[in-house]
Amino acid sequence: MLESEDIEKEFEPATGGVFMRRYGAGRKSDAEYSIKKLCLVATDRKHLARTLFRLSQRLDCYYVKYSTRPKDGMYLGRCFLLLDDAVGELWLELRSDPRLMCSVQDDEFTARFRPAR
Repeated sequence: MLESEDIEKEFEPATGGVFMRRYGAGRKSDAEYSIKKLCLVATDRKHLARTLFRLSQRLDCYYVKYSTRPKDGMYLGRCFLLLDDAVGELWLELRSDPRLMCSVQDDEFTARFRPAR
């Protein structure tokens, strides 16, 4: 396992450096992934990065990312898996981590509330 300092080197900047991202072991050019994404919030960015790095190694992980700019001390993380049920199972597993807040966002539901770009 990589040391804490090395974990963040395993990610690359995205969205102009607002996020750090890593493609998962399940990412393939023709793979579709679930639009239900696991959302994580943590005050400890290194803990969040370690968690997302570990998740990116799952064979059913498509993509992970975390914010580099905290909102009131909180960092946002996202995990995209291949199947809806896997997202629910992972939510159940991670919600017991006392250093993470964990929820599932359904983009199909929330898309209609987003402003048009």
